[in-house]
Amino acid sequence: MQTFDIERHATELEQDGYTVMHDVMPPSELEATKQAIEETLDAEETIGRKYGLQNENLRHAFNVQGKHPHFYGMLLRNPAPIDVARRVLGEDMFAHDVVIRTPMPTGKKDATRLGGNLHADWADFTVKPFIGGVHYPMAIQSVWAIVDFTEETGAPMIWPRSHLSLEIPPEEPETLPPGGLLAEAPAGSVFLWDSSLWHTAGTNSSDSPRYALIFYFQRWWIKGFNDSYRYVSPEVRTAMTEEERRIWGLEAGIPPNTHFRGMTEEQIAALTPEEKAVLNIAPF
Repeated sequence: MQTFDIERHATELEQDGYTVMHDVMPPSELEATKQAIEETLDAEETIGRKYGLQNENLRHAFNVQGKHPHFYGMLLRNPAPIDVARRVLGEDMFAHDVVIRTPMPTGKKDATRLGGNLHADWADFTVKPFIGGVHYPMAIQSVWAIVDFTEETGAPMIWPRSHLSLEIPPEEPETLPPGGLLAEAPAGSVFLWDSSLWHTAGTNSSDSPRYALIFYFQRWWIKGFNDSYRYVSPEVRTAMTEEERRIWGLEAGIPPNTHFRGMTEEQIAALTPEEKAVLNIAPF
């Protein structure tokens, strides 16, 4: 079984803004993931093409953690990236969403700006609050290479240490800034980078789709840009294990300032809604 130096990867992530972990996923996981990606994209293709999420250059799908049973347990089957993210963001961090991003082998870059432009992720809360001060990591993007990431397949480009610049890059520069690094790695690898790190998508000039998943991790107290609970059906939430619900931010937590901790399940079940509200356990 592959072992990882979690501390080293976390230090690289904090200092350089990124780290790459090799051999995170075994071949069986890669094949099953390709199939799940294709099944999900095929199921959404008609609507996706209608609204620009799928086109000749890119096949893309949002919030797939609740759309296929393969995805929501994937993090726990391959837990090393979570361990690194927890080291940086805290033990109570959670996975906000997962996106399918599959650049197609057309030799052209997608023009819909679905992550293809030079950018930092969600700069409103990862960069802007710290301008003029000191960087503080709020979230981590993890890009899972389901096939080889090479220049030919359209590996993304990243700018090491740009997360420390406290600047938002120009989204459509005529010439990319100097210092970019091609994020190349074999299938089964995972890139993790600080959400404020500058990056842009590559162009797939190979003869096959470049399958990738993007899991987004963030601190538990950040609201984020959507509500994962609303994007995961009750049926899927029920099918998840408790640990899976917890990593996806779907398992109810216990407020520290509540009588809930000192009650039995029978006592809690007997409370009226009004009593729950007063005792600060109404959401549960």
